[in-house]
Parts: sequence; C-alpha cells; structure tokens
Amino acid sequence: METTDILFKKKLIETFRAFIDFCDAHNIRYYTCGGSLIGAVRHQGLIPWDDDIDVWMTADDYKKFLSFRGKVEGHYDIMDERDDNYWLHCLAKFVDTDTSMWEVEEYPCVTGIYIDIFPLYECSSEHALQQKKEFDEYLRLFRRSMRHYSLRRVISPLRRGRIQPFIENMKDILYYKPMNGVFHRRYDAFLHKIQNQHGDCYVSYAGDYGEREIYKKELFQDVVKLKYEGMEVDAPKEYHAILTQLYGDYMQLPPEEKRISNHPRYFLDLDRSWTADEIKKYKKHHQ
Repeated sequence: METTDILFKKKLIETFRAFIDFCDAHNIRYYTCGGSLIGAVRHQGLIPWDDDIDVWMTADDYKKFLSFRGKVEGHYDIMDERDDNYWLHCLAKFVDTDTSMWEVEEYPCVTGIYIDIFPLYECSSEHALQQKKEFDEYLRLFRRSMRHYSLRRVISPLRRGRIQPFIENMKDILYYKPMNGVFHRRYDAFLHKIQNQHGDCYVSYAGDYGEREIYKKELFQDVVKLKYEGMEVDAPKEYHAILTQLYGDYMQLPPEEKRISNHPRYFLDLDRSWTADEIKKYKKHHQ
C-alpha cells in the first residue's frame, strides 16, 4: 500500500503536468525555479525529500495567467490574494481542486495540491535592493496581521511556562490584526509602483533569499528544456548562474539530517475538497 507521502508526490507531479499543459495551451511562459530547478538539474525530478514545485513568470505572463482565475478547465484553478485568508502575497497557486490542504494552523487558508507561481518584476539595479527590503518588511507585518488564533493556541504557551510566545500571540491579536487594512493599502500602493517599472533587473519579491532574489534580465533571455519526472520542463538557459547566485554549490547534497521537508501540513486530504469550516469541525471532534 502506498504511503501518503508517495501519493502526495504523485498528485503534485500530476498537477505540474496539468500546469505545463495549461501554459502551453495559452502561450504563457514559465521558468522552473528554486528547489524545483535544483531537482531538475541534479535529480531529473523532485528532490527526494522535497514536496513542492515552484516556477517564475515575468510580470506580463503572470498577469495573463491570473486572468484565467475561475476559468481553468478540469479540476484545477488559480488562487491568489483575492481568495479568503490568502496570506502569501505576490505569488499565486495553480491548484488541484479535488484535493484539500491547510498548511499552517494560524493561517486558515485551504488550498489543494498546488504549484507556486512567483512573479518577476522589472526594476533598475539602483532601486532593486531597497525595494526588496521594503517588500520583505511589509510581508513580515502583513503575515502577522493575518494570523488567526483559537483560545487554545493563545494560552498554550502559558501552560508550558513560556511567557514570551504568549506575549507575541497577544501582540498579533491586539496590534497587528487591527492593522491589517493599513498593511493591505501599503501593499496595493507598492504593487502599483512595481508594476509600472522597467529596468535591467528582475526581482522575485516573494522569494525568501533577500538580495539574492535580484537577477539580471539577460539570465532569462533564453530557455532550455530539462528532464523532470518523465516529462520536460522549461528553465532559464543560464540556470547555473542563477542557482549559484541563490545557493552556492547547489550540486552538493546537504547533510543527511537536513534532508527533510520544511512544509507543514495541518490538514491534508488527497481525495476531496473541504472548506475551512468543515476542517475546523472535523479537527474539533478528532483532537
């Protein structure tokens, strides 16, 4: 009998195949990126201990991609910040709607098995780093304002004698959450600014690697096909320069103790779609 992990990865690869077919059908350019690009280069597929797939799109293709939200054929759709409790600003997801996944308990956003799509926005070298720092700070504040806490989660640190985590929980509830609307308006203004810029760089604002997420545009000029789990995926021809910038010696395997997934799963069902309320009721009766 196959384990949940094996079935999850099969669904993930199936979703990636559907995503590629969708992009090909609508002439949308994507680039495999991050750990998924390492997987393509080093393993010709998923990194064995990884369990997500990431791609980039330039701003024009990303805008075109989002225009199909609610219009994708079959059991797939697109999610972005227009969805309830969506807390991952400046990236979208291509989702298998026949599955359900709630990743972090404090963020009650139910997706399905998904592909992450990170937009690349143009910027000048002169302003790129400052804008990336500005966005990273915004995102930190915004995510704190999006957290939801049950009474059990609020007081659980106190039961373990941990005062500081309890204080941080109360800060989220009493300060950051009421500021959510302010952070939204700041984001809207920031997004309007970066959408109208041109320059010699691309910036992946939602990426986790700070200034390493600022790339020269010429690195994306040409595309190559790489083998990935029995199919072919698109990647920047200069993938070596990009991966070296991000990770250094990316062909070196990490120590065995670090070969683990960093993606939590508060709730997962590979066979049906659930709402957040349905999951809360289920959790309440099965804890």
